[in-house]
Amino acid sequence: MRASLSKSDNALSSLTSVLNSRFKRHHSIDDDYPVISSSSSSNDEKKIHVDSQADHRVPLVTNETNNQQIVYEKSVFSSELVKVVEWFNQLNDRQKETLLRELINSCSSSQWHLLSLLIADNWHRDCSSDCSDPLAQLPYDISFHILSLLDPVSLAQCSRVNKLWYYLCSHPELWRQLAQQKKWSFSSTLLDQQQIELHTNEQKKAQWKKIFIERYRLRSRWLNGRCDVKTFHGHVEGVSCVQFDSQTIISGCTDGTIKVWNMNTTDEIITLVGHSRSVRCLHVDGTNEVRLVSGSNDHSIKVWSISINQTWSKCACKLTLLGHTDTVRCLVVRDDICVSGSHDNSVKIWNLINGVCLRTLSDHTDKVLCVQFNCDYIVSGSTDKTIKIWRYSDGICLRTLSAHNGSVTCLYFDQEQDLIVSGSLDYDIRFWHLSTGECCQKIDWISKEGHRGVIRALKADSWRVVSGADDKTIKVWDIRTGVRLCTLKNHTDGVTCLSFNDYMIVSGSFDGSVKLWNFRP
Repeated sequence: MRASLSKSDNALSSLTSVLNSRFKRHHSIDDDYPVISSSSSSNDEKKIHVDSQADHRVPLVTNETNNQQIVYEKSVFSSELVKVVEWFNQLNDRQKETLLRELINSCSSSQWHLLSLLIADNWHRDCSSDCSDPLAQLPYDISFHILSLLDPVSLAQCSRVNKLWYYLCSHPELWRQLAQQKKWSFSSTLLDQQQIELHTNEQKKAQWKKIFIERYRLRSRWLNGRCDVKTFHGHVEGVSCVQFDSQTIISGCTDGTIKVWNMNTTDEIITLVGHSRSVRCLHVDGTNEVRLVSGSNDHSIKVWSISINQTWSKCACKLTLLGHTDTVRCLVVRDDICVSGSHDNSVKIWNLINGVCLRTLSDHTDKVLCVQFNCDYIVSGSTDKTIKIWRYSDGICLRTLSAHNGSVTCLYFDQEQDLIVSGSLDYDIRFWHLSTGECCQKIDWISKEGHRGVIRALKADSWRVVSGADDKTIKVWDIRTGVRLCTLKNHTDGVTCLSFNDYMIVSGSFDGSVKLWNFRP
């Protein structure tokens, strides 16, 4: 028992030294709170002193001389303390926790302060290293669901917390869900699939994190106008139309020629000569054998077959469509159907297999400058300042849109988005509801940083509009808000035509050049 008492007194003495040295508190003999201090004694015996005026109190230790203290050889407090400690050690964990809760409820502020000092370094002494990690404590499915709600930047930041978080944040399913969101998906289904195949490993597993990172960087470059520019020289007059596929660029010129370029080397592969006057519009499709459809000031539409190899190339005009009585200004091809617009004020629908004109739409009062179509509608723009919506199946004009103050030079429409976008001689870009014909937004150079010249070319996809104008610039717009995303400047004269996909823009200009704007990261 004496050894236990000595051990307890030792603990009290050490605690007293800490408190006195840290807080320097001093109390008089009559104070309610005892002031504990250590007194010198031999190693085998410790004495506890109390003030002579403090009956039945916790023994007090002061810094006064030993002559003013009464020494209790057998302290009632110390003996009882030993019993309490021994009894506490006999309790099980639940009983200890219950006792501690009761004691804590009885503590005042000074005891709380003492507890905070004593146990600050021991909060997690016997815990596992991840006891305070919420993702480590939660079931995997719940942790995964929480992470799936994050945006890509937050998800990337979470992966830097520790190894567990990096492992969870790198799960392919999280990145697959992000990559397949509409915001990050490619507008072209073909390009989307090609990118996934490119990042599929030998085990046939898509590397979704790499796929998403590439898409994120690509979109960032579009938003900031960061691209590499290549220039193709060879035309002696202004370039009036351009199209491209995975390996080649095809451009038409006012001198009546069509040139095919190697996209990678900028070399001219072949020149097509067949039209007697300016080539005004082009369409290209196919892979091994390219089908090219061209319209010209000579009133004709020609269908070409082009084969290109590493060592040789050949081309042949397969079909010539005659029916328009003036310049063929625009055309669009889907499968084996071609819709063309002409300066003879008409829109014609053609079968490209046999060259037969299936229907003629004549409701415009002036030159037709642009046309688009799908299986339900044909939309055309004209020098008469109107846009007309036709039903494809029977050629009936359903609606006429009038708001532009000049000729409608270019347009795009998307039935899924219920949207028509048009550019005009009045320098404005207008957005329309396809279903109602209401003009819902206008982009001009005063309020929206629009073009300062005639808008000659306009294309769009699911999230952006790309336009080119006589002010020598190409501008990219958010299709939902009309906000300008970036402006590209490199041509030395007005931009007459353009085409684009998720990776690049190809443009032609009055300056006779063709330019490739590559956004690929």
